[in-house]
Amino acid sequence: MRIESITLENFRCHEHMEIQFGPVTAVYGHNGAGKSTIAEAVVWCLYGTDILGKSKQDENLMHIGSKSMGVAVTFVNSGGISLTISRMRSGKRASAITVNGSRSKEGQIEGWFGSVSEFLSMFFPGYFSSLEPKEAKAILAKCVPDVPKEDVLARMTSDSVELLAHDKFVMGIESVDYAMKRVREEIVEVQKSLTRFEGEMDAYESVIQRGEPSPFVSKITSEMLDQVEAAKRETTIHEAGFENRDKRLQELLAQHTSLADTYRTLKASVPKVDTHCHTCGQKLPADQANKIRQQVALKQKGIQRNLEQIVVEGKRVKAEIEHLKSLPKVPEVDLNLRDFIQQVEKQLRNEQELRIAHEAMIRTYQMAKENIAQTKQYMMDEQKQLEAYRRKLKALQDFRFEFVRAQHEKLNGLFEHVRIHLMDWNKETGEIRESFRIEWKGRPYRLLSFSEKIRCDLEIGRVLAEAKGEAMPVYVDNAESVQDLFSEHFNGQVIAAYVSDTKLTVKHQVSSQVA
Repeated sequence: MRIESITLENFRCHEHMEIQFGPVTAVYGHNGAGKSTIAEAVVWCLYGTDILGKSKQDENLMHIGSKSMGVAVTFVNSGGISLTISRMRSGKRASAITVNGSRSKEGQIEGWFGSVSEFLSMFFPGYFSSLEPKEAKAILAKCVPDVPKEDVLARMTSDSVELLAHDKFVMGIESVDYAMKRVREEIVEVQKSLTRFEGEMDAYESVIQRGEPSPFVSKITSEMLDQVEAAKRETTIHEAGFENRDKRLQELLAQHTSLADTYRTLKASVPKVDTHCHTCGQKLPADQANKIRQQVALKQKGIQRNLEQIVVEGKRVKAEIEHLKSLPKVPEVDLNLRDFIQQVEKQLRNEQELRIAHEAMIRTYQMAKENIAQTKQYMMDEQKQLEAYRRKLKALQDFRFEFVRAQHEKLNGLFEHVRIHLMDWNKETGEIRESFRIEWKGRPYRLLSFSEKIRCDLEIGRVLAEAKGEAMPVYVDNAESVQDLFSEHFNGQVIAAYVSDTKLTVKHQVSSQVA
């Protein structure tokens, strides 16, 4: 993939600029002339970001005083097919991208050029080495051929191979990390289970050490219970008699009232002798008057007899009423007897609580004897499971390190002078730790000169492009600082920017090092 031409409208310092590029193009100009802007315009056109890959920078990239901007870049791929990619920004609306005049499809640009980080790592030397290790590793992972599981297992012990034989790592290192996470979670669960069983074992052993509870013996004898029952019966009889007294008193009072009423009624009904005719009022003859007198006397005698009987009965009832009223209002119970009953009943309640507690102790002891052996077995099973998980985790950790080592070897096999260290080996402990360091010709990247850093980045970009299968253009800024730049091997187009005391000038050159 090479850049054939670019057109800028109101982009940074360029109000309007059209540039044609060849296989090797040199761009000259003083500082601020807009040399780096050309590279940034290419990146914005493809991804809508600045030269550092930051999004939402349109306001900063637009020419001062302008309300719109646009960049059109024409690429030619290795098959000779021309692609014109344009991005426009007008007003406050978001920028829009088109390919050969049609709206770009989702993922189309990334399919041709990769992500913005991948493209910048190939296009703009210096970008890759500025990335965070995690992001740089992610880019490198896409250019390193996948390491088959079998190749990694071949580096490991037979025990580890057996443990991982049935695991499928379809996503490489991510699958291994996920498997390790799951095993760690299982280890935590088993450890929790072991802690719970250990607590149960401690409780069971403590119960068994105390020994089986002795049989419960009551301090209340059968004689005491018989005495309580007798006392209760006596109290009940006494209280029942008191209740009958009140009932009897009410009956007697009602009876006395009835006798009084009957007495008054009978007394009022005593007949009087009347010897006059009821019709004319004259006195009756002597024989008739005597007969009437005899009849009235007979009736009077009968009524008088009844009255006397009522008086006798009334006196008897009144006497009984007076007797009942003279009795105490509250039933008198033997206080000693009542206290004895209360004491024994309280002791019975206390012993019932003790009996319940004793039964619970017996059940606890029996449960401890029944469960302690089973709990021991559970603990042994969980301990075996824990050891199995730990061996599996160790095997996964070893697999991960061997996988990284294999990637490391394959990755560095792609370079000539560059070495990228993805891991450090501790010779004393044998521990492997992941890291990220770049070396060029055996020297750390941080100690390289500017020229050497550019050469290092050019080699990394070239390998990334080769892994992608499409040569990408390279834009070298401050090329005057790189000695013998074109002695480097380039697989594709080169655009070199030089600081020069002149306005922006573009020249096409020829280099035997550009494929």
